[in-house]
Amino acid sequence: MAAPPSPGVDHADALRRSLPIYWALVLALLTGLLLLAFWMLQGVLLLIFIAALFAAAVSGPSARLERLGLPRALAILSVYGVVASVLFGIGYLVVPNAVAQVATAADDLPGYSERFDGIRRQYEALREDYPALKPFNEQFAGVRDQVIDGATARLLDLPTRLFSLFIDTLSVFVISVMLVTNRERILTLILSLTHPAHRDETRMVLTRIWQRLGHYLRAKLIVMVIIGSITYVGLLLIGVPYPLMLAIIVALGQLIPRAGPWMARIPLLTIAMLEGWTTFGLTFGLSIIVENLKGLVISPFVEGDQLDIHPLLVFISVLIGATMFGAAGAFVAVPAAAALEVVFQEVILPWRKRQLQPAES
Repeated sequence: MAAPPSPGVDHADALRRSLPIYWALVLALLTGLLLLAFWMLQGVLLLIFIAALFAAAVSGPSARLERLGLPRALAILSVYGVVASVLFGIGYLVVPNAVAQVATAADDLPGYSERFDGIRRQYEALREDYPALKPFNEQFAGVRDQVIDGATARLLDLPTRLFSLFIDTLSVFVISVMLVTNRERILTLILSLTHPAHRDETRMVLTRIWQRLGHYLRAKLIVMVIIGSITYVGLLLIGVPYPLMLAIIVALGQLIPRAGPWMARIPLLTIAMLEGWTTFGLTFGLSIIVENLKGLVISPFVEGDQLDIHPLLVFISVLIGATMFGAAGAFVAVPAAAALEVVFQEVILPWRKRQLQPAES
């Protein structure tokens, strides 16, 4: 008896059923290539995001000038001209004194080394009364040499760092000008790629993100100037050496939320401690007063609640940004988290609620 013929294989049906697997593999490959490109271009992407921050900060004042009747190009040039004039004036007044104080600090490093030895002798005298304390060399072995070597290396590397900073600043300036000038074209291009039913919502979300980023940077710069000025005056009254250099470091620490202000005070408190316990106590008290003044008066008045983010989200975003991109990543972490929070609140959360409505009803 002959065997029944085997049914024919439908190649078209098999190909149709295997297409999702092929598409999944292609998408996985593209995702991997995208992540690799992101990792290789992280420095460029970071500069672009910082430029977008500055563009968002400048777009607010330029829009006000446009409403007063100035053409867009003239309004943008006026705002950037004011910003450049202020920065040039601050640089003219601050940079020479700051450089002189840095040079003086480099010359005084051997003197601070001797003061460090004096602290060691005082510690050993205290250890005679409290034998449970560990030997000074065991607790602070190599700290002095590491500090001096590190500071010397930083000073020798200063010209290269300044040139790199100049190139990055110029890049940020050029990109931010182009973003402000072409913001309507960029927004139109993005909206043309979205579904017509979602264009109004997309425009609203992008506008809110843009305004939030602009307000964040403007408020942060104002807070930096106020904190730096108060710290400078306080250090002058206390008599701490290099008040201008230390006040600039403290002001720059405001760029990194939460941990940045106190990390920036480590050089300040170290120099104050080497000047004596009275100077250290007064400087530490000044730092506490300035931080409480910022938290209770300056930040609520200047920043308001425009960037109201939960402290846990701020802390986690700063950790991620610092781990991935260093100090610059810690600076952009909070505004990036604020932008993602807008997307979550305005897009993801309403979409998920619409999905859950039938089940809840």
